[in-house]
Amino acid sequence: MRSFAMGEEDVIRNVALLLALALTLPALAQTPQTAAPKSSVVKLPAVKPSPTKRVAKKPAPPRTAAAAERGPCIGVIPHIGESFVEQHIGLMAFGNDLTTVPIASWGLDDLLVARVRAAAGPRFSVRRIAYPVNAFEAYDHPHLFQIPDLKPLVQTAAGASGCERYVLVVKGNDQFIGTNQVITGIGVVNRFSIYGGATFLFALTRLEIFDGRTFEILKQGGGSLRDETLGDRLVNDLFRPEPFHGPGRELKDFAWPPAPDAVMGLREPTRVLLATSLDTVLPKLLAQ
Repeated sequence: MRSFAMGEEDVIRNVALLLALALTLPALAQTPQTAAPKSSVVKLPAVKPSPTKRVAKKPAPPRTAAAAERGPCIGVIPHIGESFVEQHIGLMAFGNDLTTVPIASWGLDDLLVARVRAAAGPRFSVRRIAYPVNAFEAYDHPHLFQIPDLKPLVQTAAGASGCERYVLVVKGNDQFIGTNQVITGIGVVNRFSIYGGATFLFALTRLEIFDGRTFEILKQGGGSLRDETLGDRLVNDLFRPEPFHGPGRELKDFAWPPAPDAVMGLREPTRVLLATSLDTVLPKLLAQ
């Protein structure tokens, strides 16, 4: 009886356990699945933009040569020749004599372009215009009593360079005082005299400023060592007559006739004379 009673208790305990399991399993089956995790994006608080600080502008750097090349163009057409004149004026016509010496190595055309660049200033691009050798043949050797028109010559030389203005520099000329002889371009002239005569270095130039579109002449003038009006020139001719008009200086110790290599010693005086005359007239001619 003791053992049977213990068996019933075990049965009852097992039945109770089964009932408990039966009630628990449906509840577990109906448990909802774990919800998907929420987005992990974290919103940061809005940040107000800080006010922009004004930075003081730095002064513009000086214009370089490359920058100047992008400015308005001034084309320079130098035609003062590559020869130096040795001219003698005698008492009679048969005493006159003229020879030329090549001076291409003196770089006078390059000097001319440099003086135009200095007078024009950094706002302009100054460009040397190359042209055919015979472009100014009509000017260098005009027909008798005919004055050549420079406009078509400059227009042809300029080609398609497209500059705003063109500066043409050609040989100037003037009559030597008291004679019928004309001196032209760059050189030395000796005037014979029973008192010993005199020798002068000269650099005569003629400058023309052309409009780059119409090729009409805007301004013109000649090289000079002083800024004088027409009235000043007339007064000087009356009270202080000079042997010729234009840049020149007397050579006190220059022997005549000159030795074969004597002209080569005049390179620097010639360059100084030419540069000084151009620096006198170019600022006024190039002024807008």
